[in-house]
Amino acid sequence: MQKESAASRFTGKSQAYAAARPGYPPELAEKLRERGAAGAEAADIGAGTGLFTRLLLGLGCTVCAVEPNDEMRAQAQRELGAIPGFSCRKGTAEETGLPDGSVSLVTAAQSFHWFSAAAFRRECLRILRPGGAALLVWNARVEEAPVMRSLSSVFRRFCPQFAGFMGGDFTRTEADIRLFFGGEPERWVFPHPLHYTEDAFLRRCYSSSYSLREGEEGFDRYTDSLRAVFAAHAKDGVLLLPNETTAYWGRPGEASQ
Repeated sequence: MQKESAASRFTGKSQAYAAARPGYPPELAEKLRERGAAGAEAADIGAGTGLFTRLLLGLGCTVCAVEPNDEMRAQAQRELGAIPGFSCRKGTAEETGLPDGSVSLVTAAQSFHWFSAAAFRRECLRILRPGGAALLVWNARVEEAPVMRSLSSVFRRFCPQFAGFMGGDFTRTEADIRLFFGGEPERWVFPHPLHYTEDAFLRRCYSSSYSLREGEEGFDRYTDSLRAVFAAHAKDGVLLLPNETTAYWGRPGEASQ
């Protein structure tokens, strides 16, 4: 996440985020190996609690996790600080604070939709070495699934900031992706279904930027409604949320027109 006004929306949610947000499928890591990303010096922008940073570290990368939210960044330090190659710093997509030409890979997982695409492209071109690449990644829930329709109804009822999953307008984000890459980048899609116990499901919901926080008006009724969604759709105590991981790969500003 980015820009301080947006960054503050995740304050108080770092533990729920780290505990219940999904990781990324092994097929994505293998795709990055094929593209020569293993062992790269990388900057993970809008890194949050470091979920994607962990994947990069698993590829042997040296990673600087850049995150504006102090609580999220501190959680990443707790989770990953002992792993060789990890560092983190306060910064935004538009002003990372990294030196010119210091990395060969820039990544943004679950975060690009918070950025200024044009400013982020300029910053990437500044910090990337010649031949370096960028990767944008999302875990996207399959919205037409019955459980997702039920969940959307709860969010619309209780969460004033909810405007649909992925902000309700991924068309705008797709236009920003093309702006960032200068055209159509490579696009990879991997099935990545998610399985939750009731407790993990609640924490996943609470981790969203638009979610009510404990103590806010309506929180108990909101939680009861989330529990009802779980009860209606879970089997043997586990809820399946249909999900896909989508990634975009290329050189900022240099994709084919």
